Amino acid sequence: MYQEKNKVKTVLSSFAMVVIELFLMAATTAVFVMGFNHLDTKLAKVSAQKSSGEISVVKDGGVAPAVQASASKAEGLGEKPSQSDDWKLTLVNFDNKMPDSFTHTIVHQFNVDIDSRIVTPYQQMHDAAAKDKIRLWISSGYRSDEKQEKLFTDEIQAFKKTGLSDDDAVSKAGKSVARPGYSEHNTGLAIDINGVLESFDGSDAFKWMQQHAQDYGFVLRYQKDKQEITKIKYEPWHFRYVGIENAKKMNEMHLCLEEYVDYLKKNRTASN
Repeated sequence: MYQEKNKVKTVLSSFAMVVIELFLMAATTAVFVMGFNHLDTKLAKVSAQKSSGEISVVKDGGVAPAVQASASKAEGLGEKPSQSDDWKLTLVNFDNKMPDSFTHTIVHQFNVDIDSRIVTPYQQMHDAAAKDKIRLWISSGYRSDEKQEKLFTDEIQAFKKTGLSDDDAVSKAGKSVARPGYSEHNTGLAIDINGVLESFDGSDAFKWMQQHAQDYGFVLRYQKDKQEITKIKYEPWHFRYVGIENAKKMNEMHLCLEEYVDYLKKNRTASN
């Protein structure tokens, strides 16, 4: 009888162990499934956030800052980004002071100071011209307000020496040298090519620029037949970076920057 009881106890104990093991296995499986589902949901949420630009993305061992693509979102909503937000089309002229919101990074390249964003376009244009045996060099790029002030004052004094009154000297100077803050050279996007020479438009370099500058995003800024609009005398040496698409469109329509910016505003208004 004693042995029979022991056998029963042994069987019950083994059965209990099996039940416990099965319970543990079921519990482990449930936890794993719940964890996997949670992880899958988390990954899906992260993926969605990455796609929308709400979080940073780890790349090449570093953290790339998240970029809120406001322009793309606006276009997705049927809205067009304001042309004034396009730094390439920043309008600085006789009537428009350089915007306080305009930012640039000035670097010293090609023996002058220019905006870092036009270094590569100019280099490509320079190299392409060289292949055609055309020598291009930048004689003037970015100017600080202090530099522009000196140039403007010197120009006034030069005209006063010719016998002009103070008012006439200032008016005359303003057609050849912009006031500080009203010069394209303050943006770092304007460059004077091969010196400030009236005869430049008769050179092979000017002819090459007329044909190819647009392919690199540059346009002749102060055209001969646009002086009434730009309020600046014809300057065959002065080129401005506006981006390839804009440059080609401006040349195709024969528009100076003032006209082109106005055209874009009207076109945007009409489309709205």
